Amino acid sequence: TDSIPPLPVAIQLHSLGWLGPYQVGIAALIMAFVFSLITTEALHRTMAAMIGAAMTLVVLALQNRVPSLSTVVGWMDHGTLGLLWGMMLIVGITMRTGVFEWTGVLACKLSGGDKTKLLLLLCLVTAVLSAFLDNVTTILLIAPVTCKLCKLVGIDPRPFLISEAIFSNVGGTATMIGDPPNIIIGNLLAKYLDFNSFLFNLAPGVLLTSPFVFKYLTWYYGDAVKGQLTVDIVKLQKMYPITNRALLIKCGVVLGCVIASFFLHPVTHLDPAWIAIMGAVWLLVAFDMHHCHEALLGVEWDTLLFFAALFVVVEGVGELGLLRFIANTLSAMVGSADEGSRQVFAIVLIVWASAIFSAFVDNIPFTATMVPIMQQMVEQVAGISIEPLAWALAFGACFGGNGTLIGASANIVMASKAEVEGSHISFVDFFKVGFPVMLLTVFIAMVYLILLNTLFWQATAGM
Repeated sequence: TDSIPPLPVAIQLHSLGWLGPYQVGIAALIMAFVFSLITTEALHRTMAAMIGAAMTLVVLALQNRVPSLSTVVGWMDHGTLGLLWGMMLIVGITMRTGVFEWTGVLACKLSGGDKTKLLLLLCLVTAVLSAFLDNVTTILLIAPVTCKLCKLVGIDPRPFLISEAIFSNVGGTATMIGDPPNIIIGNLLAKYLDFNSFLFNLAPGVLLTSPFVFKYLTWYYGDAVKGQLTVDIVKLQKMYPITNRALLIKCGVVLGCVIASFFLHPVTHLDPAWIAIMGAVWLLVAFDMHHCHEALLGVEWDTLLFFAALFVVVEGVGELGLLRFIANTLSAMVGSADEGSRQVFAIVLIVWASAIFSAFVDNIPFTATMVPIMQQMVEQVAGISIEPLAWALAFGACFGGNGTLIGASANIVMASKAEVEGSHISFVDFFKVGFPVMLLTVFIAMVYLILLNTLFWQATAGM
């Protein structure tokens, strides 16, 4: 008879030392310390993240499991960093053509000088682009236009920039490629979900929440986004024409190819970071091969360092077991619920928990940790299916990014662009607006998911 060949198994035991029983608590304290530094602005956010990264590495060293340099570098999300570097370079060179000022004047003209219509136009463009481009890319394109426009007409850019960041996270939720958590969910659950299922299940929820978000933003900011702008459009058009048409053509060709490649991602599956980097290199060659250092000044290196350090912090506390502890706790709570209402309970728990944690812990590693836990939950616990939980995680992780300034990459990029233009947006400034928006959108998403569950999903739960 045929016999199954033996499967070799190697088990390696590693002592965590006296810190072992306390490592989850220590990880939570490190996260709280880093966020307190960022919230109070006692240090620049880049320094706060670097200190947090150093603390996690010291704790791991005390447990005799110091990660290698290649491991630490691997913790940094190269896709996000590469995308940021490439698009910052492309935007920095394009800015030299005067096209952002020209576009700002055009937006002012299209709005008829009405600040509310202008806000609506900017938010609508941001949301639509974020659904089909990465929302970081969208903010890198929209924020410079907004900053130049507000400077031209003499208004505070912060209400407009914060609103754009919020709508980039809302709009990015609608598709599989709009926000990093959706990409992770789509890749890890490719057996169950495809691009169209994301669009059909998430986009209606985004359309449902958007009017409420816009209404709240106009109410919160009041006169800052209401009334007429006292500007002479004709005069502005004469003052701010395109200054370098030859360079604009080069930038337009490169940027057009890059954006087209982003749109074709579902077909080509090319990494957006590679597209952005290749576009940046191509544009550097077309710009001036002998003075590339001038173009490199447009890269915001402190922002890239912040992201790199924050990724190390989050992955480090993940190594200490914090994210796994959170995920296992949620799984146990779902398993303890009554079987008849277990799927509704799981949807509500996951959408709120993922929103809260994504606001304070980067949503990329949290999502990557939660998906395998949900798969395990569905296999071991009766009365639940994977698809409703996936949509709950997508809504929570994406909408949760609006909760704080560091909840989503797009928020940090927006604040960085504002700072370059002389407008400081603090953690508290964003939190006052973003956290209520997060609560509002997550509540609407929860009601929407419960409705879908009642109409379509509950009958097949656990099958």
